[in-house]
Amino acid sequence: MAAHSKLVFSKFLSDTDIKKRLAVPSAIQRSLPPFNGGHALIFHFLHGTRFWPILYSIRTTGYNKPVFSGGLWRNFVICNNLNVGDRFTMYRVQDEDGSSYYRVDVMRREIDFLGKNAMAYGCASTADEHVITHHHQEGLSLELSLGKPN
Repeated sequence: MAAHSKLVFSKFLSDTDIKKRLAVPSAIQRSLPPFNGGHALIFHFLHGTRFWPILYSIRTTGYNKPVFSGGLWRNFVICNNLNVGDRFTMYRVQDEDGSSYYRVDVMRREIDFLGKNAMAYGCASTADEHVITHHHQEGLSLELSLGKPN
């Protein structure tokens, strides 16, 4: 049996999502780790080749919409160069052995590439290299690989 991915949620990132906190849809709260009586916890999701720790919380009074926030969220935003209009998509992955984890994909907003509207579909990083791949429906493709000089 292969690993199985289930969509948790997807949204286009807003200015507030980038600069302060990512508002998580309340309806999917059951799909994320439980607070167990508390109001905040740190959990990890996989993006590219790295697991990222994220602060997941709700307010203790008033409007208790769940959010990813704080320095851990901002670190993820900055390190992955997220921008307004990018699509953030989270999945829950169930492995063959019964264990599960969360995975995040980021689809870049449309950009102008050689006079055509293009969409960046991929971004991956390692300690030595950063690769960005842009695709277009007419078959145009650009892969930019930034790495340490030899």
